[in-house]
Amino acid sequence: MTVTVTRRDEASEADALTELSNAGFSAEAKDYPPGTTKPHQHDYDICLHIIEGEFRLNLVDDGDVRRCRPGDRVYVPAGTVHFEDHGPLRIIVGRRPATEGSEFSNSKGA
Repeated sequence: MTVTVTRRDEASEADALTELSNAGFSAEAKDYPPGTTKPHQHDYDICLHIIEGEFRLNLVDDGDVRRCRPGDRVYVPAGTVHFEDHGPLRIIVGRRPATEGSEFSNSKGA
């Protein structure tokens, strides 16, 4: 599976929470101050909806950088080594046990 960024119209927080819940994610709204994380990976799938701010997802294995903005949906499969770089950020973050395929992972990446 690959990381995908789906460009779309901005979704409300309620719509994003509902969409993620319907897809089997445990989701919540989170606010983050500006920052950069260290390279890491998760043992679960993550799907983010960007509500406010901009977010750069840096993929360690291939050096690719995905730039995300409000309205974007970002899918990161379990085991993907990455780090994030962002200014002030409000997102809906969803987590679920690692899966093989989903409607989120089948979208064409940006």
